[in-house]
Amino acid sequence: MTTILIAVLFVLQLLSFYFIIILNTKLAKFKDLEKKQERLMREMDDSISLYLAEMKDENNRLIQALQVVPKPEKTTGIGQQSKQLNVQKDQGKPLSQADSEQKDASRDSEPRILMPKNIVANAYSRQQQVAVTPVQATTSKPVAVQKEEQKPITLEQQIVQMAKQGKTAEEIAKQLQKGKTEIELLLKFHS
Repeated sequence: MTTILIAVLFVLQLLSFYFIIILNTKLAKFKDLEKKQERLMREMDDSISLYLAEMKDENNRLIQALQVVPKPEKTTGIGQQSKQLNVQKDQGKPLSQADSEQKDASRDSEPRILMPKNIVANAYSRQQQVAVTPVQATTSKPVAVQKEEQKPITLEQQIVQMAKQGKTAEEIAKQLQKGKTEIELLLKFHS
């Protein structure tokens, strides 16, 4: 009887050692998982702080770019054409050759100014509306003068006008298809 009891105790002791080993391995896995989670949290914090620093730099560049907006020169097309013809007569070059040289020179000297699609579309639709509507008999101004008076407003002017109408930055951003942060920066810049 004692031998059976000793055998049962021996088996129970082996089972307890087995369960202790299993619990120890699970505890080690849990500690490894905890270390991985801490490492991931640090990496996420670093990446978010890097992203925020890049956003801050980009916003600063935007503000600087908005402060240094070049103003386009106003020149009449007729005056330029007459000057061009005078230069061509003086040089004795054929008209087509001088035109191509001037186009190449103007491309190199003047930077291209890109406009947002919605502003260009608005200006184009206004231009078509002016061309379609007949000139009233009471108005003594020609159609060309009316077109010059209806200059398309810039994006900044649109934003300021909408803000004066009481629209929020989110509403303006949705309507103009721009970022909310960009709208807020422009509003802060103009106030």
